[in-house]
Amino acid sequence: MLALITPLITHGVIDNTTRGVTHLTLWGIDGGEPVDFILEGNCLRDIAGCRVSFTNRMTAQAQTEEHPVLARMRGHAQGPVLTGDITLSRRIPEEDNRRALSNQLSIELFVERETRLLIETPDFEYDISLPQWEMSWQEANTQAFLNMEALRDHVAYNVANFRGPALQIIQEEKLPSCSWDTRLNRAEAYMAIHPTIRAKYCHEINGQMSEAYVMDRTDLLNQMAAEDEAHMPPEEDAGREWDVLDFVAPEHAKAVRKAMHHPLFQETSRLTILVQKHLMVRENAGKPEVEAFVKKYAGVVSYILATILLTRQSSFPVDLASRRVQIIHRHIGELCGYCSKVNTDIAAVFREAASLLTSKLDEFASTFHH
Repeated sequence: MLALITPLITHGVIDNTTRGVTHLTLWGIDGGEPVDFILEGNCLRDIAGCRVSFTNRMTAQAQTEEHPVLARMRGHAQGPVLTGDITLSRRIPEEDNRRALSNQLSIELFVERETRLLIETPDFEYDISLPQWEMSWQEANTQAFLNMEALRDHVAYNVANFRGPALQIIQEEKLPSCSWDTRLNRAEAYMAIHPTIRAKYCHEINGQMSEAYVMDRTDLLNQMAAEDEAHMPPEEDAGREWDVLDFVAPEHAKAVRKAMHHPLFQETSRLTILVQKHLMVRENAGKPEVEAFVKKYAGVVSYILATILLTRQSSFPVDLASRRVQIIHRHIGELCGYCSKVNTDIAAVFREAASLLTSKLDEFASTFHH
C-alpha cells in the first residue's frame, strides 16, 4: 500500500548529522504533536551528514481535528519503520518542459513492510547545514541498495497478501480456487503495484534494472546480463509497458497466452474495450460507483481466464468448471443491471455485448463432456 502524504505535511526537519542515524521530524496540517522517527540508516549522498529544515508549499487546508493518517503515523513513530530514499535531488521532468529535469524533495519510509509512506514535492523551501561527516561512494551504494531492498520486500509482502477481485468472487461463492486463480492473482498484484515502482525509477540512470530487481523480474535481469556480456545493445522493446504476462511464471506464460486467444476470452476482450471506452475515462476518475463496477468486472474477466485455463488441463473437475460457468453467468447479469445505474447511455450496448458473451459461455460449457 502506498500512502502519498505530501498534502498532510507542512514542514519538517531531516537530521543525519550522526552517521548511521536519521532523525526525521514532521509537522502536520492538524497542528498536533510532531511525528518523530528515529531511523537506522542514512540519507542519500546529497544531504548525508547534514541537517535540513524544509517547508512544503503543496499542503492541504489546515484543520483543527487530528487527521486519522497523522494519528496512525504518530502511533507508529516508535515502531518498526525502515528508511527508504531521503533526498533533495530526486530528478523529475518539469511540467511545462518535458525535456528539462528539476529537483524534488523525496522522503520514503516503510512501515511494517506493508505501507510505503512517501512525501514528494518540487515546491519546497529549505535550509541545509554543512555536512558533519562525509559519505563515501561505497557507503552511498550500500545505502541505496538497502533502500532498494526495503522497497523490494515491501512489494513482495503486498503481492503475497493481495486478494484481487477474482479471489473475492471465489470467497463470496464459497468455492475452492484452482491453481490458475492463484497464479493470475499474483500477476495482477504485480501489475497493480507496478506503476508506482516505474514512476520511481523511470528517470534514473539504470532505472530499468532497479525496476526489474524490485519487481522480481529475474528473467529481465538475466536478459540484461546476457546482453551486457555479449556487448549487445539493449532490446528495442526495453522501454515498453509491461503487461500481465510479464509477471506470469515462464513455465505458465505460454498457456496463459494461448488461453487469451480462446474464442470466449476474445469475446470478453470486446466487452472490455467497451468498458474502457465508456467507463474508464478521465471524467469518471474517482467516482465510487464506476470504480466498484470496474473492480467487479475485472474480477469476472480474471475468473473467466482462469476457468479456460482450468479446462485446458489434461484432467479437470467438470463439476467445478460447470459451477464456475454458472457463477460467471450470474455475475454478468448483475453487471448489466449495475451498468444501467452507472451509465444509462451505454446500458443497451453493454447488454447486447454481454448477451454475445453469455452465448460464447454456453458454447464453452457444452464442450466439457466431449
